[in-house]
Amino acid sequence: MPLYLADSSIWLGARKWRGTYLPELLGERLAADEIATCIPVALEVLTGPASAAELDEDWQAVWRHLRWLPVGESVMDRAFELLKNLARSSAGAHRRRPIDYMVAACAEAAGGDVVLWHWDRDLAVICDHARIAHEPEHERAIAAGINVEPGGRRRGSSA
Repeated sequence: MPLYLADSSIWLGARKWRGTYLPELLGERLAADEIATCIPVALEVLTGPASAAELDEDWQAVWRHLRWLPVGESVMDRAFELLKNLARSSAGAHRRRPIDYMVAACAEAAGGDVVLWHWDRDLAVICDHARIAHEPEHERAIAAGINVEPGGRRRGSSA
């Protein structure tokens, strides 16, 4: 059974689309102790609560119980290497959020039993390029009628 490093896109998507399959799937994986996290993901997600009390509640209910993957110097070095390698693949290919490189490098460093679970096209590009095990959520979301990544725009939307 894999351990999933749930990217912030999963947490944010589960919060945004509460009435869909995603919160249920996240809950099932949490209950089965299949979810891990790392500092970059936690920093991104835990900026969402409106107050210290809400943040503390999230921390106590969920985050303190998760498995934490280390993000040390070697992970940061690998994140930079991933960026450089992607830049060499084609012009502009590396122009993605820095946190995505850190999360991908963290998943890779954790070993073969860790799968980066995300709903982020930039992470898909990084993982595909570096052959990092990942489970993109795009197809399931589209099948469920959700046409937009968390924080993204609907397809065909000009807004």
